[in-house]
Amino acid sequence: MCGSLSATVAARDGAVFLISNFFILNSLAILIDFGSTYTKVIAVDLDRAEVIGRSQAPSSVLTDVRDGLLQALCSLHERHGIFASAPRDLTILENATVLASSSAAGGLKIVVVGNVPGLTVEAANQAALGAGAKLIGSTAFKLSDAKLREVEALAPDMILLTGGTDGGDEATILHNAGMLAAAMRLAVPIVVAGNRAASAAVAALLQGRGKEVRLAENVMPRTSTVAVEGAREEIRKLFMERITHAKGLDALAGTVPVVLPTPMAVLRGVRLGADGTGVEPGWGDMLVVDVGGATTDVHSIGYGLPGGESAIVQGLAEPYAKRTVEGDLGIRFNAATIVERIGLEKLSDELRANFKLRIDSSALSSYIEQIGRKTATVPQRDWHAAADAVLARNAVALAIARHVGRRERIVAREGEAWVHYGKDLRETRTLIGIGGIFVHNPNAAYILSPREQADDRVQTLQPRNPAAYLDASYLLYAVGLLSESRPDVALPLFKRYITPIKSS
Repeated sequence: MCGSLSATVAARDGAVFLISNFFILNSLAILIDFGSTYTKVIAVDLDRAEVIGRSQAPSSVLTDVRDGLLQALCSLHERHGIFASAPRDLTILENATVLASSSAAGGLKIVVVGNVPGLTVEAANQAALGAGAKLIGSTAFKLSDAKLREVEALAPDMILLTGGTDGGDEATILHNAGMLAAAMRLAVPIVVAGNRAASAAVAALLQGRGKEVRLAENVMPRTSTVAVEGAREEIRKLFMERITHAKGLDALAGTVPVVLPTPMAVLRGVRLGADGTGVEPGWGDMLVVDVGGATTDVHSIGYGLPGGESAIVQGLAEPYAKRTVEGDLGIRFNAATIVERIGLEKLSDELRANFKLRIDSSALSSYIEQIGRKTATVPQRDWHAAADAVLARNAVALAIARHVGRRERIVAREGEAWVHYGKDLRETRTLIGIGGIFVHNPNAAYILSPREQADDRVQTLQPRNPAAYLDASYLLYAVGLLSESRPDVALPLFKRYITPIKSS
């Protein structure tokens, strides 16, 4: 309960306005993200395409998820006077547009059982990451008893069964379906996304032994062609069904529709910002980097076709909307790992070159150890903030290098040529930063500044000179939630609140 709050007016852009019943009933959207740590709420005036308030409260997953939400709504009302009266329960939302996303700690775990190592796994990884799940293991070719035991030991939440191009090999996926059907310890849903010609027989084998089966489009219908959207959607549905129950979100049924995993909501928000609505153009191809304490996530929108010089293209065609998660590049939990990769000496050199700071190596090492052990640590001195910025810049550089493609110079009969692998994002003009480091650290422009590449025989295909922007209010999930039902509101929100980073 909020206590005795009286709010008939609210401040917006420095002005005071009267909240009318018409506004409350017809143009208020409440956009919620149920995170593992915090429940976040953004209030939007749909008529004005304007954020009128935001708040957060500790998530109450272990007790009743409604408690954390109500606390966030109370805070929203107390600070911004959103509702006609102080919220006492969730009936306050009955006449508003309400949409929600939810994350799962660590993501739902997927094992992929495929045919060709490398190709199938990469396609499956793209399907999983975009839907809020995490690939924890994979196996290729025909399952043996030993391999099946390895899959069982991983204790996945679901299995993605792939294999064969459409009209190609059927024997492998049918063999693997039979092995999975007989595995009594694998009482988990199985998403079948392999050779379309074998799908019905595969489903019959699995369902005949009591397995829950979801059919999806083949993740690789033709050689080197990836089609992940069908599998991604089935994984999304399973994610939402299971996370809704696990987090107690089913208690919100009828009041708060939880429609997307948070990663998918963010990816949809990014895609709308890039593509536009058809009526209003977007900003074009973009790259988004979300730097957190545990991971650094990268989203890209664009086909990433090789540009400029003639190139020999190898490997899988990359998805237009791509997400990668780097679990070893968090700037708190994995600070020591980042330092191991770049070296303490390089960290010291960058502090000296960019911030004119000479920090004793023992003091620097002690700070890195401290923030890895006490992950809620905030900088207490100027050089702490500078060290955080150097860590973040290196996390961004490493994560982007892994996300984008690369090219290698080779000697061919006609002379030197470039072989391209993955997405070519060199001409991408928009780079957006998400995360507290960009909001609270004064060195956001430095963190996103591109690194010079030597003219080596191997080069990463990262943006060359992008304009840097910031999602300072963590709005992209909300843009994604509104992207299908109200793109006319979601796109203006994106353009208004994704703001240029000022040079430090």
